[in-house]
Amino acid sequence: MSDQLESLKPEDLSLGDRPLSIPPELPVLPLRDTVLFPNSFMPLAVARESSVRLIDDAIANGKLIAVFTQRDAAVEEPAQADLFNVGTATHIHKMFKLPDGSLRLIVQGLARLTLDEVVATQPYLRARVSAATEGTNDADRLEIDALARNIKTNFQQVVSLSPLLSDDLQTLAVNITEAGRLADFIASSLSTISTAVKQEVLETLDIRARMDNLNRILIKELEVLELGSKIQSQVQSEVGKNQREYFLREQMKAIQKELGEGDDQTKEIEELQEKIEAAGMPEGVKKEALRELDRLSKMPVAAAEYTVSRTYLDWVVALPWSKRT
Repeated sequence: MSDQLESLKPEDLSLGDRPLSIPPELPVLPLRDTVLFPNSFMPLAVARESSVRLIDDAIANGKLIAVFTQRDAAVEEPAQADLFNVGTATHIHKMFKLPDGSLRLIVQGLARLTLDEVVATQPYLRARVSAATEGTNDADRLEIDALARNIKTNFQQVVSLSPLLSDDLQTLAVNITEAGRLADFIASSLSTISTAVKQEVLETLDIRARMDNLNRILIKELEVLELGSKIQSQVQSEVGKNQREYFLREQMKAIQKELGEGDDQTKEIEELQEKIEAAGMPEGVKKEALRELDRLSKMPVAAAEYTVSRTYLDWVVALPWSKRT
């Protein structure tokens, strides 16, 4: 297949070593929630009776079809108005028939197509199509090169942060030198962006505009992933802190039990808490007293601080908070 898609024409297409000409009329396979880009391979599931018939006929007649994504995936029998205007000329590489009559396909996107006019709806859609010429200006070349570098860098960071993307994608992206193919490859690889966003990339025929759009998409994805990573780290840190505190408290209880301190200390703490609750002290003082009580509960009885803290709490609860003079 030609590596230069900026000025793609039907006669420039190839499939392996064989030149490929896009006929003016092709059977149309509607896609639900999926966008197929040129130069990419994709598995497809085909279950509609009309679509199964279409694939059977295409296998017998050159294996070339046009795929267009539905505007609304819920539509069962899409007409021209239900399909986006830009799709992809597609070669069927493999077909597997399942016992329930449905098909599994491996297809390859070849080039962008425009949907000019549906000419038949039975037994399946057929339409007049034309190759969508991609273009760029020489004046944009420097900006395109700069965008390509930014895109590769941003994509590497997205892949490194995303558990859904294979590390191999970084290597594949770095080795793509043609700007249009780079944009198509990355847009096709991003599993987290919506069908509408992918379709927008497919419909952007100007290479510089497509690169600019993709760069913005990657920056947004990177921001979301970095925020998600930050939130995850905060949650893990908090969970780790709580687990450590729980472990230390349990360890302290075990030590106190071995020393014969556990039961008596627990009883003292409970009695002090009851006294604090019943003392009628102001909320600020009560909050501070409970904080000190919590600290006391974590100290060994033999610690010097234990006596100081206990004396302080005894003094606080003994004050006549609820009496007036």
